[in-house]
Amino acid sequence: MKTLFTLFRRNAYFFLPFLLWLIVGGVMLATYSQRELFLGINGEHSTVGDVLVTGITYLGDGIMFSLILLLMLLMQKFRVFFIGLAVFLLAVIVVQVAKHYFNAPRPISYFGDEAATLVHTVKWITVHSSCSFPSGHSAGAFAMFSFLSVWLRNKKLGLLFIVLALTAGYSRIYLAQHFFADVYVGSIVGTLSTVIVCGFFRFRDSATSPEACAEAIVNANAA
Repeated sequence: MKTLFTLFRRNAYFFLPFLLWLIVGGVMLATYSQRELFLGINGEHSTVGDVLVTGITYLGDGIMFSLILLLMLLMQKFRVFFIGLAVFLLAVIVVQVAKHYFNAPRPISYFGDEAATLVHTVKWITVHSSCSFPSGHSAGAFAMFSFLSVWLRNKKLGLLFIVLALTAGYSRIYLAQHFFADVYVGSIVGTLSTVIVCGFFRFRDSATSPEACAEAIVNANAA
């Protein structure tokens, strides 16, 4: 518990807004139906928004996280690379297992014949129909940005990172790829992946070093 408290305290700019998101998102899920939440978000769109959100959604793509990991290799931050890789793989495994276990319909399938009139789609985006829960892009975005919040020395960037992660999650609903619950759970999977992996490395190092996982990553970055 001390390890987790230290991790949260040193990265409060990310984790406190994330906690607020969990509370607000949980209240929304308890208050509104899946249909109401999706249509309320997906229904607000514009031509400019279609273009902007198309770009934003790639923040949660595995390719983006892979580029970050490649950069770490080029910088010879090998310890940071392996921690980041572990975060990425954990999030991917959990998401893929859950997706195929639940095999939940995506919005375009859920609404059926109503989709043509109710669901906004972007013509240049392929809309999927199955394995909706949870959102892989949301998990990827939250895993990547929570990890970056821990890695980088400037902790105030955590505020920017949580906004970018939430924006990536929002894009999945805007593009009719996921429901609100898919994004909500995906955000938890991604963030917990960082917490679990950093907690593991901190526990492993605790016998020889009093530094927290976040500090260990910062030190590796500065080396």
